[in-house]
Amino acid sequence: MNDRCTAEDEEPASGLTRREFLGAASAGVVGVSAAATPLHGGTLEARRVPENARKPLNDIRGLFAFDQTVDPDGFASSCRDWGIRQAILHPGFFRDDKMIVALHKEGVGLWLNLPVFYNVEYLERHPESYAITSQGRRAIHDWCHFVCPSREDYLDELVRDVRVILSRVHPEIVSLDFIRHFVFWEKVALSGDPASIEDGCYCPMCLMAFEKACGEKVNRDNAARYIRANLKRQWGDWKCRAIANVAERLLAEIRPLARQATFAVKLVPWMESDLDGAIRSSAGQDAAMLTRDLDVAVPMAFTQVLGQTPEWKRRLLTHVRALTGKAILSYVQIERLIRTEEITVAQLETELDEALSSEWAGAVVFEYQQLTANPTKAGILQKHLRRSG
Repeated sequence: MNDRCTAEDEEPASGLTRREFLGAASAGVVGVSAAATPLHGGTLEARRVPENARKPLNDIRGLFAFDQTVDPDGFASSCRDWGIRQAILHPGFFRDDKMIVALHKEGVGLWLNLPVFYNVEYLERHPESYAITSQGRRAIHDWCHFVCPSREDYLDELVRDVRVILSRVHPEIVSLDFIRHFVFWEKVALSGDPASIEDGCYCPMCLMAFEKACGEKVNRDNAARYIRANLKRQWGDWKCRAIANVAERLLAEIRPLARQATFAVKLVPWMESDLDGAIRSSAGQDAAMLTRDLDVAVPMAFTQVLGQTPEWKRRLLTHVRALTGKAILSYVQIERLIRTEEITVAQLETELDEALSSEWAGAVVFEYQQLTANPTKAGILQKHLRRSG
């Protein structure tokens, strides 16, 4: 990627930093069904949330965890002590019932996070299903491995495995994550050159589907360059419709199995005016279209990752709320990622105060391992969450 479009002062590449915090989520959806151990008889019914007992949309206090080797009892106990109301977990945590039992014991709700097109396990078995980027390579960036969104066979398997998961767990919240075309937005500077963004998918399957939709032929010698020069608006429209269609299909499958749940979607933290409309032409996300049948929008507004300010985050969240008409959740990052700048105690408190204000539906705290490594910041989180009720 062109340096002008890469966040400055990057943290040196670190398998521990990137893979431990984020990569574990690739245990993902596909594969859970084969490894799943049925929950013990009768326990699920006791944990089912009544359909009329949803948490209020201004009452969410969620905490991400990614490492499925964490001790379930210790994790659930920490959530309770800190004032966390929902544990945000990917499907890999539910290969047995230990985490569900621990959360139930401590009165902590489950937020099931589905990493839709991010699935390393599936791609290890089906490398032909990788998205292809604008640079003509497989869509891989460090921990991030992306499935081509046009792969119906993948979506079929995804749906089957989601059905299995939701027959075993009963979440308060379900979120669709990585529901976009490939772009590693974490390293794209908002002041950068949009022409340098590496995105996907430019595989033959996607190009043929795009040609059919727009009625134009794409020069295959350099498809990305040709599309950007001649068909960028149509490309963005097609990408957004394709991603929205996937969300619609998943919701049709999930809602009947999780009628008690609040439904959310993760959004790339760009406005339409940023990077010459890359939210559409690169990520394939139309926020209004994508959230149409959902309850909550969750812009991934990591101020430290993108080198931005709390004021920037407020503008972004306000913009997404106006665009979608949905309740909005606010991310709170505990420690640095990607960039070298530290997150001070003062900044953490500022962002917690904002996230827990009546403006937003609640806070999404990133993440558990960072909190356990920093007791001071864990204490600050506890103070703010307990004070907010």
